[in-house]
Amino acid sequence: MGGMIITGFDRGNPINVLVRGQLCLPYHALKAETTIYDSDGKPVDAERDQLIEKLYNDCLDRVSEHKYKMVAAGLIQGNRDLLNEGKDSPIDGSKSIAQIEELVANQGSDQMSLQRNAGDVVPMVPLSSDKLTGRIYTEPGVPSTSKAPAKAASMGWTLKQGIDMEKDLDLGPAVGDPESTLGSVLDDAISQYKSFVDLNALDHRLINWHIANLEYSNATNLHNLSLSLWDIDAGNEWEGSHTMVVGGYQSVARGLLRCPTPLDITIKSPVRRIRYQADTFCGTANIECEDGKVIEADSVVCTVPLGVLKYGNIEFDPPLPEWKSQTVERLGFGILNKVVMVYDQVFWDSDRHIFGVLKDAPDPQSTLQHEYRGSRGRFFQWFNVTNTTGMPCLIALMAGDAGFDTESSSNEDLIREATETLRSVFGPDVPHPREAVVTRWGSDPFARGSYSSAAPEMQPEDYDNMARPLGNLFFAGEHTIGTHPATVHGAYLSGLRAASEVLQEILGPIEVPTPLILPRDSLLLQKRKEAAKDPRQARIDAYEIDAWGYVQSRIGERPVPPGKVAGNAYLLFSKMYFDEARRRCEENRKSGRTRAMPNEVRVMTSRMWKEASEQTRAPFEAQASEQKQAYAEAMAKYTHAAEKWDLEAINIRAAYERSNPFTPDIGDATTGSGGRDLLTPKSRRARNVSYAEDNDSSTEL
Repeated sequence: MGGMIITGFDRGNPINVLVRGQLCLPYHALKAETTIYDSDGKPVDAERDQLIEKLYNDCLDRVSEHKYKMVAAGLIQGNRDLLNEGKDSPIDGSKSIAQIEELVANQGSDQMSLQRNAGDVVPMVPLSSDKLTGRIYTEPGVPSTSKAPAKAASMGWTLKQGIDMEKDLDLGPAVGDPESTLGSVLDDAISQYKSFVDLNALDHRLINWHIANLEYSNATNLHNLSLSLWDIDAGNEWEGSHTMVVGGYQSVARGLLRCPTPLDITIKSPVRRIRYQADTFCGTANIECEDGKVIEADSVVCTVPLGVLKYGNIEFDPPLPEWKSQTVERLGFGILNKVVMVYDQVFWDSDRHIFGVLKDAPDPQSTLQHEYRGSRGRFFQWFNVTNTTGMPCLIALMAGDAGFDTESSSNEDLIREATETLRSVFGPDVPHPREAVVTRWGSDPFARGSYSSAAPEMQPEDYDNMARPLGNLFFAGEHTIGTHPATVHGAYLSGLRAASEVLQEILGPIEVPTPLILPRDSLLLQKRKEAAKDPRQARIDAYEIDAWGYVQSRIGERPVPPGKVAGNAYLLFSKMYFDEARRRCEENRKSGRTRAMPNEVRVMTSRMWKEASEQTRAPFEAQASEQKQAYAEAMAKYTHAAEKWDLEAINIRAAYERSNPFTPDIGDATTGSGGRDLLTPKSRRARNVSYAEDNDSSTEL
């Protein structure tokens, strides 16, 4: 009903440790392949959908030029000449880090010195949209450098007759509007594109389907999002296949509740008031429940949803300071609702995990962007969760304005509309569901919405302000972590952060010696002579060297494992087409632009790979498959040879020890304090077994 997708296990997602490492929960990988059906139930032409998606991504790319520019952290640079030459400084008089930081602090408002020490800000540009989560994939690069007509032509669009190729989109007036939002500027970009290419009603339905997908990831209409901060978390996405946990995400919460030992949790006790110490960690905090129960604690971690904080259900004593309460007001908190329908049997394509349905404007032939605002998110995307639930089940999303409209719509009307939508796609024989559930997160007193978003009034530091503790009152939740907002893993990470803050207040900060690194002279004075080696251990080491030398003289060195190969079709493709991608990047560039940056070329090769036909990909996929097969065969040969070598080495070593027994001096012990035989060699090869699956594995648990 709530969060249901794990957005990739790779690159540090903590849910990886919970689901696969600790709880060992079964899950299913999701396929991103989507069939999009028009409002009349017919599948949309895939080539037309790709054209529209390219145009939509280009509009987002141009809008992204007006994003908030993050301030780069100051850098402390060493002596580059010595670093490049690999030499030590001949003197010990360099400034310490503490001295440099103090110098920077004393410079006050000298912005020029700060700018000189600031690192380069790497811009993130939209690459594509994720149909499973609605989030925008971004990569390091530069915003669009081609003018709109040339860009449209390169995407495959047919330009209108007599187009001035030097003309470009002018988003300045829309951006300069005091009430500008992501939605208003994006609508303006789409409208201006119509002066270069013909966009019919179907094209508008497709564009608004992608917009609804973005509204799904933000739980609100794009007109409620900040133009400069709407993707403040860009670049922090996890990698890997999206998955669903069998039984739903609630299995994770239940697992944490019961493992390794059951937690002591009080239920059915809504909180009415939190009394805390605003200025100090010392002292007690009290939690008053609506039933009169009072719980006393040393500290409180407040994880209630942002919607509940906005609604004001909980009274804080003393009241939250103005900077905290204003942050609560500025942050957005939207609504994404779902209609869950269970059937007796599957009548949809069981091999597809999602499919989309386009929605008409009130006028089905409309080409006015604003007329699609209220309808585009109604039952626009459907999830096939049969593998997760164990029975035929579909989940329809209600995003954007449709999510808010669901709060006041009856179950009967929603189920009737959902059934009509399915019948338009799969035929009139689609039955009514045997069971249906409609979520209304905005009306839930313990949620008051779905998840946070960047409202137009939001400020860059608001997520950090939400995370700041007040005395012995700490805060956690998806609305307190700017790098991963609106996600389950973000909420979990914020909980770890809050727990560490409480622990530090209890135990105190880690003591760091001052100075951390002593001057060179002091180090020389304090350096002790290396202790003489234990004679007994020296004899043991010499015996070990002789024994293994004898083994190697008989059967040679142990076989070496084969080198790991990439075995990745995309890497082979990007290497082959790197120069072509650079050439495309440098075509139709605006005057004054420098040569294409490496990141820009990598973005282009990624786009070329996504746009490549099956025939183009086939040789690279075949080559990658051959590399993997060759590596597997080499690895099998290595494993067999290594096992044979190990067995022979054990026998030869045993024969050597029988003919050349180790004879320690009188009084020497051949065992250490722990009882281990000192003559027994340590493990020469250790294979680390991990719960994490191999990156190339497509097997589901």
